[in-house]
Amino acid sequence: MQLHQLKTTLPVEEARAVLQRHGCTCKEHADECIIYFPEGTTRTEKGLRTLCEHSQIQLPDGYILYEDYDRQREISLLWYSRE
Repeated sequence: MQLHQLKTTLPVEEARAVLQRHGCTCKEHADECIIYFPEGTTRTEKGLRTLCEHSQIQLPDGYILYEDYDRQREISLLWYSRE
C-alpha cells in the first residue's frame, strides 16, 4: 500500500537527518511530528495485530523503516537503522 504521511513522536536529531537524506520531510508540532514520505513509499503489514500494528516501510531509494502503530494513542513509533 502507498504511504504518504504518518504521525509520530518527535524524532531525535539523528533520525530526522536520516529521514531527510532519504527524501522525507518533518513538520514538528508541540508533542508530535507529521512525516511526509516521497512518492513511491510503500507500507507492508508484518506479523500479527496486537495492541499495535507492525509494518515495514520502504522508501523509493530502498531504505527500510519499521513502524509500530499504537491504535490507542493513534500514533506511530518508527524504528530506523543507522547508515
